[in-house]
Amino acid sequence: MTTDTAPVPLPAGALLFGVCDNDGRHHIVTRDSATDALDMSADPRRVHAVALCRRTVGLAPTWGPYDREAADRYGRPCHDCVWILALHRGTVADDLDVARPDAVDAAAIAAAGIDPHLGTNLLTAIAGDPALVRSHHRLAPTHQTQLLAHARRHLPAVSVCEECLDFGIHNAHDDTSTCPAQTIFCPACTPAAGQWAGEWEGTLLSECIVEAPCSVLTTLAAHYTIDTHLGRQTSDGVDDRRSDQ
Repeated sequence: MTTDTAPVPLPAGALLFGVCDNDGRHHIVTRDSATDALDMSADPRRVHAVALCRRTVGLAPTWGPYDREAADRYGRPCHDCVWILALHRGTVADDLDVARPDAVDAAAIAAAGIDPHLGTNLLTAIAGDPALVRSHHRLAPTHQTQLLAHARRHLPAVSVCEECLDFGIHNAHDDTSTCPAQTIFCPACTPAAGQWAGEWEGTLLSECIVEAPCSVLTTLAAHYTIDTHLGRQTSDGVDDRRSDQ
């Protein structure tokens, strides 16, 4: 008796989901790329295709065609694929909204003195950089998409203690609005526990929590003349934080 199952057909749609064990993210694959890969095997689950970011990925035909709402159900996205598609379709504004922190995280970031709009301000500047803008964006990596994806990976994130995750901040800390262990960190620079950690996989490694904004963001912000922290706006070269005396 055989245990083989019938091949899963490609879902309808111009774009499909790809998966990569190396980065743990879902990717975007064109139907043409998937079809080319199928020339090597009849079963989409056993072939490898080239994603928009040019990484080699497996296909996930059971996830259906790629779209934004479906993508939210399948974990972390490949930011390179996302920005390549956004520039091609002209939907940059939608991805800027996704990158914007929610009200709770924005308040935490602001409480640390960091401008909560830093991420969207920086991504907007890169997306509108006249030195990078093209009249037509192919479904392929460019200087601009690489910068957008790189910046997106380093945007400030908020970490809280395990009790806050399980019960909520108010319940875990007697109706306080802030977790005592709260940290504003860079998710790209800070390592998280791997599969070796079992149920604790994904937990930040406390020995190497890199505070945000990291040097990637401060370097890009300096290039685009964007303030990283609140109260540091200047006018005529004068720091507005000085006293009126």
